[in-house]
Amino acid sequence: MIDKLRPVQPSADMAVSKSVAWLNEQLERANERLLLMDCRPQELYESSHIEAAINVAIPGIMLRRLKKGNLPIRSLFARGEDRDTFARRCGSDTVILYDENSSDWNENTGGDTVLGLLMKRLKDEGCKAYYLEGGFNKFQAEFPIHCETNLDSSCSSSSPPVLGLGGLRISSDSSSDIESDIDRDPNSATDSDGSPLSNTQPSFPVEILPYLYLGCAKDSTNLDVLEEFGIKYILNVTPNLPNLFENAGEFRYKQIPISDHWSQNLSQFFPEAISFIGKL
Repeated sequence: MIDKLRPVQPSADMAVSKSVAWLNEQLERANERLLLMDCRPQELYESSHIEAAINVAIPGIMLRRLKKGNLPIRSLFARGEDRDTFARRCGSDTVILYDENSSDWNENTGGDTVLGLLMKRLKDEGCKAYYLEGGFNKFQAEFPIHCETNLDSSCSSSSPPVLGLGGLRISSDSSSDIESDIDRDPNSATDSDGSPLSNTQPSFPVEILPYLYLGCAKDSTNLDVLEEFGIKYILNVTPNLPNLFENAGEFRYKQIPISDHWSQNLSQFFPEAISFIGKL
């Protein structure tokens, strides 16, 4: 009886990938039930991508939160319209994920990349998710007609910048700086070349990554602001601004004494700051 046993061949329902030829056929048919997710860095996506794909790239520092399940997939899209598209279609459409040259993936070994984590999360949530065999490089080489390319490599990002850093500085003084921040005339700010800065600077705090905010000294002392944004962890990068609510038990602080001076070497503090943020 044993010699009659044969290995079970994986069925189409068990497959985790689709070929570039299959994707080309779907695009030729104008399949409207296909959701393409480009998992490459944003600059690569903006340079060239498969038509109709939406970009879902996140910095490495956020991978741990995504892996733990603390980060909703919908929050990973930079553009609001892409978030809406994903929320509306992920449960019904066939989802195809690709990176630069997608290799074999399985749920036990594919958890260290954006594509691998998203594949696992989407499948766990019951989505029809597949990765593209060979990734963008293979598809572009064989079917360039279905790729959108920006020939002007010097063109700035089509997505709005998360934050303009032109007028920012690190406040190292205490209450006097907090008051001066409030009273400062926005029209008095100047750029590095001496020209006036636009007075359309964003109000603080600003969400620069999902659940990661950039604020100023007065924000860290305003309980209403902290509660409004759900901020419980505060990275204080000043030498003498007090951790005002440290003894209240509700907030966790990490203070790194960085002086507000052009000669300050910031890179030496990056590992400590990243470690604190990465533990959240």
